[in-house]
Amino acid sequence: MQKILVLLFSLLLFACSEDAPKVNADLGSPEFAAGEFFHSLYTTKDLERAKELSTESYARILDAYGNTRGVVRTLYNMSFDEVAISIDRTGKNLREQYGNHAEITMLFEGKSNGNKKIELRIVKMVKEDGRWLVEGVKPNPYSRTDV
Repeated sequence: MQKILVLLFSLLLFACSEDAPKVNADLGSPEFAAGEFFHSLYTTKDLERAKELSTESYARILDAYGNTRGVVRTLYNMSFDEVAISIDRTGKNLREQYGNHAEITMLFEGKSNGNKKIELRIVKMVKEDGRWLVEGVKPNPYSRTDV
């Protein structure tokens, strides 16, 4: 009984830690995997973890940028001083999923150089060996210019 209480307490502490992604999605879902991917880039700044959450070919693309700052500034054109990452739940289709492929719309709200900044990105996900992985990231669908 004591071991169970220690385990539950440990899980509670882990769930409350700063480094745990705060994504309102089910564990193992494509939404959770997409949130965890961006959490590793923007919050923990862990490029290796982002590559683990990516397909092999996308991990090579990320690796070419050298570090998380290069990825977020150059590949995604989204630099933030502070950012909150969530799933965009404003549209009808939270997720478009067809078999082993899904597209998740992610919302980024934060500040850059003291100015409020809001960005959207569509994350292309693929299920490989039972795990959802990032296959690519599309630019903001509402942007007036192509990224």
